[in-house]
Amino acid sequence: MPDIDCIITAAGLSSRMGKWKMMLPWQEGTILDASIKNALQFCSRIILVTGYRADELHRRYAGQSNIIIIHNSEYAHGLFSSIQTAATAVSSEFCFITHGDMPSLNVNIFSKLWSLRNNGALIPCYKGMPGHPVLLPKSCLIQAISQPNVSSMRQALLMGEHYTIEMTDAGITLDIDTPEDFINAQKKQYKKSTD
Repeated sequence: MPDIDCIITAAGLSSRMGKWKMMLPWQEGTILDASIKNALQFCSRIILVTGYRADELHRRYAGQSNIIIIHNSEYAHGLFSSIQTAATAVSSEFCFITHGDMPSLNVNIFSKLWSLRNNGALIPCYKGMPGHPVLLPKSCLIQAISQPNVSSMRQALLMGEHYTIEMTDAGITLDIDTPEDFINAQKKQYKKSTD
């Protein structure tokens, strides 16, 4: 398996959740534990971007050789700033980008996108709704973060070469932003484990 980096952003304030979501319980660990574990089933290295409560994440993950921790001191400026901060640490030819609050991504999702890799960004969609992880060449990533006058990574990606990939797994759009999202996601996870 080639070296594949995966940027996972975990810098935000979780303001819509009302409490810090990265360490909310999920399976045998936390939401962020699950997101990292899932990515490592396919990727060789995680570039974990911290911001809010960075010290706690550093203490939790610092001892793992396949996790590089990058602190975004500008995390209050939003997600795009976290990806800009992480991009310089990418050493693989291609990399994935996803979020720490997406614990339902599985190895099949990463594998399918990897098999379709090309010169542009691959954006997975479920029923027309864009999701994660995004796969792109490092050259595409550097171009995207260098775009002037953009406020989001999605906007930056859409300005360059990109392709949408329709997928059948709803997990690619399941990010946990609100208490309702968390309850619904736990119900789906429980149902999946008992089927």
